[in-house]
Amino acid sequence: MMEFTLETGKLHASYTIPMVLFCPNGHRHIDEQEFAEVAHHTHACQECGIVWRPAKCNTHGVRFLPGYKNEGQAA
Repeated sequence: MMEFTLETGKLHASYTIPMVLFCPNGHRHIDEQEFAEVAHHTHACQECGIVWRPAKCNTHGVRFLPGYKNEGQAA
């Protein structure tokens, strides 16, 4: 179970922003397994190996942004 503090706890160590991420070479980046549960700001692309920081704060790559209805999902 993920327990991140969003928006209100910016100084908290577990503060993170869910983002749809692409590496600088254009590959989709989704944090899965243990990386989906640990706050971090440095990401490594599983396709090309490049390491980058999309923001100065903790982020995690997600398939869909929280709160948005996914295509094909029942109402």
